[in-house]
Amino acid sequence: MISDDDHKVYNRMLNEGRLPWEMDAPQAESHPVFVRRSSVKPLNPGGETERFGAKVEPLSSDFMPEATYIEWLEQHYGIPPKFALQQLPDFKLYWMETGEARKAWQNKFKNHVIYQWKRKQSENEQNPNRTTVEKLTDTSWSDSLDI
Repeated sequence: MISDDDHKVYNRMLNEGRLPWEMDAPQAESHPVFVRRSSVKPLNPGGETERFGAKVEPLSSDFMPEATYIEWLEQHYGIPPKFALQQLPDFKLYWMETGEARKAWQNKFKNHVIYQWKRKQSENEQNPNRTTVEKLTDTSWSDSLDI
């Protein structure tokens, strides 16, 4: 049986693009996620620097969406900031448990909020005041059938 830690390392390797048969036994210390590298590379001895893209890393426990993303969601989708922030605990719980490494956590959170908002809107449009018993015993779908 594979341990939870080994399973997380395996998922990280899959996210890198490795194929299962190309993987050796998990070595967490040599995995790129755990290697500390500076994201700033000096261009010349004078001190100019070049920035690289975002580093692939697992979601940190102190992750918080940036205010610009929350504002963008409100402006473009009409999603209230309160709703967006209510999605944070489930988002963090899921991604911290999987241990998957990604580059764009802010964007991933934005997409998660949009998905949850659309799902909520869809559920609200489908007879929001019906009880479970009414939903389960509904036969209105057969009214138009000639049997």
